[in-house]
Amino acid sequence: MTALHPSLTHPSQAEKAARFAALHRDGGCFVLPNAWDLPSAALIAEAGFPALATTSSGIAFAGGLADGEKIGVERMFAVVSDIARRVPLPVTGDLESGYGPTPEHVAQAVRRAIDAGMVGANIEDTDPATRQLFDPDLSVARIRAGVDAARAAGLPDFVLNARTDPVLFNMGGPDAAFAEAARRAKAYFDAGAKSVFVPGLFDLDAITRMAAAIAPAPLNVMVSTGRPMPPLQDLRRAGLRRLTLGGSLMLATYGFTQRLLADLAKPDATFGYAADGITHVAMTRLVEGYR
Repeated sequence: MTALHPSLTHPSQAEKAARFAALHRDGGCFVLPNAWDLPSAALIAEAGFPALATTSSGIAFAGGLADGEKIGVERMFAVVSDIARRVPLPVTGDLESGYGPTPEHVAQAVRRAIDAGMVGANIEDTDPATRQLFDPDLSVARIRAGVDAARAAGLPDFVLNARTDPVLFNMGGPDAAFAEAARRAKAYFDAGAKSVFVPGLFDLDAITRMAAAIAPAPLNVMVSTGRPMPPLQDLRRAGLRRLTLGGSLMLATYGFTQRLLADLAKPDATFGYAADGITHVAMTRLVEGYR
């Protein structure tokens, strides 16, 4: 593994933003892995992905906290800023609900994201205080405020990925949740979001129908642990544009560790796992290459 040298390869923030926005416009479906710390972000870059996202749940769990804005805005930005500064890929941050209910809260979150070097952000339409969806008109105003803030900051290619949660929470039953998610997704796209995120879609038929219902808005869905996801080629044919790994990559890593530790606790434990790990020298070179 040969680490990149960000001091030599970092494009400008505007160039990163343009590249990231183009991934959403130019057709096809791209996989967007989510990092929770610098080493995971560096591994994503080394694997050759064109961009990366952060995972709010992964960052919270790594900090010993539950998901759902429990980590707080300052600790979240400390992690995502470090990743965006050190990794020469376009980085989009999961900024949860924007750390406040008002349009100005979202605008401030976007401004902070841009100051931190990011070129995109997720903004959810669920109020973490009530676990209810924000009013539709307020939700649209929040998205528009984020888009306007990015333009005012001189980064019009900033990709605001507007997340809508009716399907995730099965609000009103499957049909009603699907219809409400589609209505909100289209409204957010019309308000300037460059991508719309509908978590909770796993069935190929449902993904195909949602992609058609909200076209030309680029659809983003998420891989989740415990839920099968169709192969990438099928998702491309379904019209999906962006497949986010969310917290599943981190949870799979911890799941492997959990199973490994259970085996190591047995009286007949063997230790061949260590031969497959990244060496101490290689990990040192990796993180030092992303200073």
